[in-house]
This record gives sequence, C-alpha cells and structure tokens, in this order.
Amino acid sequence: MKRSVKAAAAMLCGILAVSAASCASQQTYPLTIDGEQIRAGIYLYQQFSSVNSAESKLGEEQPDLDTTADGFDFTKQTVEGKSFGDWVKDNAIEECREFIAVKRLFASNGLTLTAEQNASVKSNVNSIWDETNAYAQYLYGTDTVGAFFEKMGIGKQSFKELQEVSEMRTALFDHLYGEGGELAATQDEINAALKSDYSAIEYITYQLDNGDGAQAYVDRINNGESFEEIFRSYTDAYNTQEYEKELAEYEASKNEAAQSEDGVTEVAEDADTADTAEAEPPVKPDPISVPETDSLIVVINKDSTTPSEDFVKQVTELAENTVSVVSVTSGETTTEYIVKKFDILSLPSDKTESAVTSLRTSLKEDEFNEMLHSAGDAYTVSEDSSINLYKVNKIIDVMNKK
Repeated sequence: MKRSVKAAAAMLCGILAVSAASCASQQTYPLTIDGEQIRAGIYLYQQFSSVNSAESKLGEEQPDLDTTADGFDFTKQTVEGKSFGDWVKDNAIEECREFIAVKRLFASNGLTLTAEQNASVKSNVNSIWDETNAYAQYLYGTDTVGAFFEKMGIGKQSFKELQEVSEMRTALFDHLYGEGGELAATQDEINAALKSDYSAIEYITYQLDNGDGAQAYVDRINNGESFEEIFRSYTDAYNTQEYEKELAEYEASKNEAAQSEDGVTEVAEDADTADTAEAEPPVKPDPISVPETDSLIVVINKDSTTPSEDFVKQVTELAENTVSVVSVTSGETTTEYIVKKFDILSLPSDKTESAVTSLRTSLKEDEFNEMLHSAGDAYTVSEDSSINLYKVNKIIDVMNKK
C-alpha cells in the first residue's frame, strides 16, 4: 500500500507539473550543472521558454502547418531534426547552462546588483504576481501572470531568481561591452556601422496644392539658403494654405446660414448648421521663427519604415552632402519630400548618441552570446530522476488553458 501511495503521488506530481512543495516535503532539483543545483521552477521556466521557441521554429520550418486544427499535437512534430519534446528539453538545459554562466561571470568580474536593480526586480516580480493582467486572462485564463506561472510549477522565488540573473546579464554586457568596457566595439567599428546602417537627414513632406513644387525648394537650398530657412518658408506657406481653406469653409457656411435665416433658400436648420453659424472664424497663423541650426536633423536606421519603407530605402541610397527630391508612390498617391542628407560622422555626438548606444549592443551581442554559450558548454550536467516529472505536454496544456 505504501508503494501505491508513492506511485499515486508521483503521478499527481507529473499531471500537475508542479513544484515539490505541492507534491513532497522538499524542493526538487531536476538538474545539477557543474555542481550547482537547478531548482524545478527555474527548469520549468526554461522549458516554457523553449516551448515558445520550438513553436516559432516549427512555424519557420513548416509555414503552412495549421497548428490550430482540432487534435493538433505539437509533441508529434519535429524541430531541426529532433522530436519536439527532445528539442525543448535540450534547449531548456542549454538555457540553464547559460543561467549558471551568467551568475559565475558576473561574480568573477567583481559585479554585484545595485540597490536600484534589486528594487526593480522586487517591484517587477510583485507586479507579475499581484496585478490583474488582461493578457493573462485572455491567453491563459488566469487573473495574473504569476498565477499562470504557478499553474506550471514556477514559484515566485524561482521567478525572482530568474529576474535577478536577467539583470546580471544586462549589467555584465554593459561592463564588458559598454562604453569604456574591456571588449567594447572600437570607434572604427562604430563609425563603419553608422555609415552602413544609418542616414542623417533633414526632410520636409511637400503638401502644397499650388506651390512651385518640391524641386523649387531644393534649388533654393542648393543656391545658398539654409534648410532651416526653407523649413520656415515652406511651413508659413503651408499654414497659410490651410488657413485659407478653413476661412473659405467658414465663409461658405456663414453665407449658407444667413441665406437660411433670410428665407432666400429653404435649408433645414439642423444642429450642424446652428453650430457653424455660431463658430468663430479661423485665426490667421503668425509666421514661425527660423529653427535653430541642425535642430531638424533626424538619424534613421536602414531597416526603419518611417515615414515609409520606400522613403528609407531611397534615402539610404542618396549620396551624402546632397539635397534631393524623394518621390514615394503608394497606390494612386505620390508624395514628394525635400531631403538633405549629411555625412553622419560630421554630426555632433548628441545627434548620433542613440544610434551609437544601439550599435554597442548589436555589434557585440553575438560575441557575448557565444561567450556565455562556450562557458555553459564547459559545465558538466547531471539529471535527477525528478526531471521526468516535467513533461513538455503538461506545459503546453497549461498554455492552452487545459
């Protein structure tokens, strides 16, 4: 009988995929990595994360696969030549290796989390666990994200440790690869990436109905007027155009209301007519001041889609230190832009600060990931028998609100 009770308890633990706190008297540790035990909640979170990654890769490998069909079973699929379950397990173990690698490299570099970082972790964890979340309600059928995690067996303490290591990872990268870091991107690397991946421009979207055209403004810039002066000239012309349109509409509505009152025409006096009759006339705009030099410069990435993908593509191909008209057609509408492109390396540092910060990450993130991967690969891994309690299909069931 005692054996049967133990078997039933083990089965219950497997069905629920919960931590040993619910199924036994002490914590379980499915993995030991280089002598350091991995608690069940951390392994389960990496398993959950790996299920999401596996589903994404499956979609890439089989884009026509209907995963919403009745009876569809992810665990019967293959990912990168492995069964779905094996891929998830292997990836979860790799993530646990990296988890330990981050902790050890963080410590070996003499780093500690600041009071602000610890406070941020605490606040985030409490929010995840305590605040009602519409996203969790819709996708997972739980009031909070924390409740969803708990259904999978991921406790608050495990999640807190995961958040701490996430902060460590960010701080470790900044220490090694941030500005002044031992392994930071060189200025030559940053400059080359700025040149290839970004454009520094000033531009005006030409929207005048009866002007001389965008090219006329380009010619004025090429003849010596500053872009800022042209911006003021164009903006004043555009504001005047819009004012005259509003004034014409106001006068027309005012005349229509007057005719109705005098009985000249039979026009029904509805609420809109009454509102128009009482409306104030538009105010003629004052001329704007000339913007400060270089205040209109924007730095855009070649992968940006603002104001449009075609606009960015054309701007990327423009020669530096030139002024041009860029025409973008969408459907039956063509929009012209007056564009001045700069040598991005000639700009003051505050203009490229955001791009440089982004590049310090993008240029070195692969190297950093490989560092963590190599460190993790060197660790020994042993599996406890309790790892068999945590089945991939149980994670999927919780994700599907079963």
